[in-house]
Amino acid sequence: MNSIRILTFLIVIGAAGLIYAVTLCPTVEFVDSGELALACKNLGIAHPTGYPLYTLLGRLAAMILGGELITRMNLMSLFFTAIAAGFLSLVMMEMLTMENKRAALTAGTVSLFTALSPVWWSQGTTNEVYSLNLLLISLFVYSILKYLRKTSSPGWLILSAYILGMAFTNHLSAVYLVPGYALIAGSLVWRRKIRMIAFMWMIAMISIPLTLYAFLPVRAAFSPFLNWGDVSDSYFLYKHITGWQYRIWMFSDADIGVVLGRLVYSGELMVDQFGWFGIVSAAAGLFPIFKRHRNFGIFLTTIGLLNLAYAANYQIADIDSYYLPMILVISLFMASGVSLMAGHILKLAVGSRFMKLAVAGGLMLLPVSNLINNYHESDRNNRTFARQGAVDMVDSMLPDGLAIIENWDFYSPWLYLSFEEKYRPDAILLDKELMRRSWYIDFIRRQYPEIYGRSESQIRLFLEKVESFERNRPFDPLLIDSAYYGMLRAIIENESQSRPVYTNVTADPKFLRMFRLVPDGILFRIHDANEYLERPLFSFDESGWSGEFAYRGQRVGQILNYYNKAFTSRESYCRYFGRADEAEYYKILAERTGSIIRELRKSDGN
Repeated sequence: MNSIRILTFLIVIGAAGLIYAVTLCPTVEFVDSGELALACKNLGIAHPTGYPLYTLLGRLAAMILGGELITRMNLMSLFFTAIAAGFLSLVMMEMLTMENKRAALTAGTVSLFTALSPVWWSQGTTNEVYSLNLLLISLFVYSILKYLRKTSSPGWLILSAYILGMAFTNHLSAVYLVPGYALIAGSLVWRRKIRMIAFMWMIAMISIPLTLYAFLPVRAAFSPFLNWGDVSDSYFLYKHITGWQYRIWMFSDADIGVVLGRLVYSGELMVDQFGWFGIVSAAAGLFPIFKRHRNFGIFLTTIGLLNLAYAANYQIADIDSYYLPMILVISLFMASGVSLMAGHILKLAVGSRFMKLAVAGGLMLLPVSNLINNYHESDRNNRTFARQGAVDMVDSMLPDGLAIIENWDFYSPWLYLSFEEKYRPDAILLDKELMRRSWYIDFIRRQYPEIYGRSESQIRLFLEKVESFERNRPFDPLLIDSAYYGMLRAIIENESQSRPVYTNVTADPKFLRMFRLVPDGILFRIHDANEYLERPLFSFDESGWSGEFAYRGQRVGQILNYYNKAFTSRESYCRYFGRADEAEYYKILAERTGSIIRELRKSDGN
């Protein structure tokens, strides 16, 4: 590797890393941030598919990096994502057949442009498994291209097999890479370009990293803090690794209108990442790639199309990160197209120093344009919504309170606040939907033995009924449902004898029929007495939610819906008991939260 390539590689990593550092989230974020941080620190079992490689590397980062745990985890994502951008530039320089300086400039600017696209950028500012996934895919594509351009030795091909195996131990979206890879390997074997011994080495190199999955059952046998799925059992291990619980959202709607709508969303997402210039450049870059590197072009196209087919048919809210392989592929096509257009311009103005400078300036403006366009949306430096939501929830509770809650965006941050920061150690939150799974009941038994013990008979009845469902045996859904709500009733009634009990569940009719709810803060206290419950006025800092200092996506609106329901209900409750001043106070809070929610919906086009 020559000095120009090394310098470009380092500049891309340094520039991307610096921007990610400036925009790094200072605390826990929405979705899986809190859970993953604790899983890494405690070598626990994270949600499916387990992510053994990410967990082990996260444990290493937790040991050697400085700062709070969440800062260490966020920095690990920063490193992975920035280095992935660096390897993306190496792939581009390897792919572009032109003089080194122009190839380096094109590769450096387009890779930085991609690194500052919203979805890629987001991986470098908070802790998620996709940052490592991105690095491994970039390394994999680079090793494949190195082999295709230097076919005399199978070393790069064997290395690519090892990287593919590693990718499978982090995220199963590595499956997108397999068909195109199989085409290349099969073609090489068929044309006798590689010996059978090299092919057997490839199989071995893919298989060896997969042994990392043995970490999951071994660690689960020691009942770590988080033991999602209880994968010490071989059947549950299989379900966990294959993402069994997510299959309900995969290819589950064959309605042509719905499918077309998702494809439209996919297209809009790509335009958001690259702009129309990037999309047109990528389209223009297809022909040169297929002309110069036909096998590589087929390989990339296969990855992109499979990624599109899968992600467009997976019905989850947090789908954008699943498009990262497609984003990487389009960025390579874009580099080819930009190189083609720059070459044509320079040919038309051969010998013109001004045009050379103009082309160079235009290329350098590419990452600057994405930096300016996406900075506000991608800057997480002041984004503390997830932490504030969890804080407001537990601060709505009296000392030693218990809350049965819904919404992972409250519960995952609270796990971090409670078990890492030791915030409000007297407060206990239980996730209502996770309580449908036996592994989470075991978590309750280990962390809160007094709660488990007071309702043990009803809990055991539920575990007995749900076992058939979890093991895919014949089951009666009505019996499971009855036992589940019976368990919830028992826990709430038994705990109400000695502590205040709360919830934020307001849309489950079976749950609501069992209890009377009194609005309190952003929660509802479960309380049977028809009497006014005196509580201090809830302190809602509107500036933390409504200002333009941080980008607010629809997730913030979903969280504030809980606030709005509670404030509106508290207003009605206070009026019922003749507390006019307090009712006016909560009316104002409800109006303020409602205004923010409407503003967010308007900005989202809904």
